[in-house]
Amino acid sequence: MASLVQKYFEMARKGRWPKGFQHWSLADEDDWTVAHEAAAYGRLPEGFNQWSLSDKDGRTVAHIAAFWGHLPAHFTRWDLADHRGWTVAHEAARSECLPEDFEHWDWADEEGVTVAHVAAAHGHLPQGFNQWDLADKEGRTVAQVVHEVARLGLGDLPKGFDQW
Repeated sequence: MASLVQKYFEMARKGRWPKGFQHWSLADEDDWTVAHEAAAYGRLPEGFNQWSLSDKDGRTVAHIAAFWGHLPAHFTRWDLADHRGWTVAHEAARSECLPEDFEHWDWADEEGVTVAHVAAAHGHLPQGFNQWDLADKEGRTVAQVVHEVARLGLGDLPKGFDQW
């Protein structure tokens, strides 16, 4: 017989919530919560607000939603960080779901990797980006990341890129 957690995970995958559902923090042995499961499938209900629930690695529900591109348009908690300092903004930069008006390109994890480094590595820097000199702890700049991505044939240089 399936455990209660597994039954709620199945509900999460389908997005079928009983009225007044409140068991978002119920978790498995890895601290993966019902909310994490729903976020992974894009099934969090409108008005969900428990974004900071985290698993054993500190990955929040918001990190999971950002990874899969399921953050709501009104989301504002970009600074939630996991145990390595990786913010929801870092995750969103990877999956290209940062808002157009995002301004915190210099937020860095414990290795000094900025949101801009992540966006550059995945070809998701916005048009008009100009903070090419942001560097991680090893001195690697956003411009160097962009150049390396282009050199490896993994993406094109951004329009207007004049750093090389």
